[in-house]
Amino acid sequence: MEGVLQPWKDRLEYNHQIGHQSQTICHVAQTEEVDLIMLGCHGRGVFDRVLMGSVAQGVLYRSEIPVLIVKK
Repeated sequence: MEGVLQPWKDRLEYNHQIGHQSQTICHVAQTEEVDLIMLGCHGRGVFDRVLMGSVAQGVLYRSEIPVLIVKK
């Protein structure tokens, strides 16, 4: 791990899973007892969300753990 994340190398963990995105993120977060779920968001409009859905929105509504969404 290099660059900007180097100072936090002992506090970060990467986890690759397969499944429905928002459900899987919430399940893994609960299983691993994480403190915060942090996601990026494209900032698409309402019309795009209706057509494509939004992982960030799904996690926000499903999660019992605090969620931080960063808009691009």
